[in-house]
Amino acid sequence: MDRGVRMTPPPHGGATEHGLGRARADADGRQPFAAPTRTPRLRLRDRDDPSERVDGAWWPRTGNLTSELHDLIAVLTPRLGPTLRVAFDWNALSLSQRSIDAPDGIEVDGPLPDQPAGVMYVFGSDEQRLRLLVIDPATEAERATARLNSASGASPSARPAAQRG
Repeated sequence: MDRGVRMTPPPHGGATEHGLGRARADADGRQPFAAPTRTPRLRLRDRDDPSERVDGAWWPRTGNLTSELHDLIAVLTPRLGPTLRVAFDWNALSLSQRSIDAPDGIEVDGPLPDQPAGVMYVFGSDEQRLRLLVIDPATEAERATARLNSASGASPSARPAAQRG
């Protein structure tokens, strides 16, 4: 069973390959966002397989997480509904990018007092929340895949869809 969104291999070069393409919001800059320009490397637990720790994992392509935020939100929308807020311990690069992005109606906050380090909270409508382990973009592919599988409850030997033969 494929528990995640189709994943692509690590980038190899060029601006698009480094995740610098962006999903475009509709005419007023708000959700729903268009299809992702790059499919996020994401795995989620099944809805009926809850966890006390995380609901899945995201392996961004760059350290500028907010540049990939619209793509992430676009693929989470079917599961979460419109995203209202994202809480995370953002790095300086992501914060500076966010300050120049067009308004999109999503509240981007620092972490909540009890929020674990390295876990992003994505809040949707009807008080739904997904807890995503954020894997450092520089993580070696085999280790990142193992962390994606562990966080999503997949078999440790499961390979991302793009790597299956």
